[in-house]
Amino acid sequence: MINKAVTHGHDSGIEMIDSGFAWLGKIPTDWHIRSFSKVATVRSNLVSPEDNPDIPQVSPANIEKDTGKLLPCQTVREAGIISNNHRFYKGQIIYSKIRPLLNKVTIAPFDGLCSADMYPIETKLLVEYLVYFMRSDTFLSQLTMTGNRVKMPKINQYELSQILILCPSDEEQERIAEYLDESTTKIDALIDKIIKEIDIITEYRTRLISDVVTGNHDVRGIVVPEHETVEDVAEETVGEDEEVAEVDDE
Repeated sequence: MINKAVTHGHDSGIEMIDSGFAWLGKIPTDWHIRSFSKVATVRSNLVSPEDNPDIPQVSPANIEKDTGKLLPCQTVREAGIISNNHRFYKGQIIYSKIRPLLNKVTIAPFDGLCSADMYPIETKLLVEYLVYFMRSDTFLSQLTMTGNRVKMPKINQYELSQILILCPSDEEQERIAEYLDESTTKIDALIDKIIKEIDIITEYRTRLISDVVTGNHDVRGIVVPEHETVEDVAEETVGEDEEVAEVDDE
């Protein structure tokens, strides 16, 4: 859903033209293709944690993969940070350069420090639109083209600067962001509901097993179907193997 919206727009009836890139295909006629460096800037700003002990600290582990959900954070002091971190500000994009295919990108809801393994980013585009684009398959597919590290893949600033970004009009960026906000919120709510139902069923299953094995649930009237014994199954398997062997010999 995200990929389709950021490559084709929110309106399925829009006129399309060839992008000039086989991996990208067709794009809307009035959209532009720009390199990441033309629409966004990495704001490297390393500071000492000792000078900022009581502000929130964000690491890659604090961002949920794919969804961009920011998980609970500690202060710099609580997290025990001793190395320099980047200073970021509310409204900037925070992007993990470590294992980029995990797709950890979010919008900072507050000022704070982030790990040196992350980039604070500012953009000329609507920040919500760019974050959605960075979560799209079109963005991620380009990372696989540039990544050349195996054990601990990273994307450096030069590689990031070369990634191509689709740029619709300001109005279309707003429409796409609003459409995806609404749609993904509904999907997230459905996921949460299903997870809660699974938890309830799992709890019931555990309680049922406990009641049966402790005698709190009367199962004497339940008819247990007959099953083959382990020996019977083993004999059948051996017999089948012998038949196969005979056919192979022939």
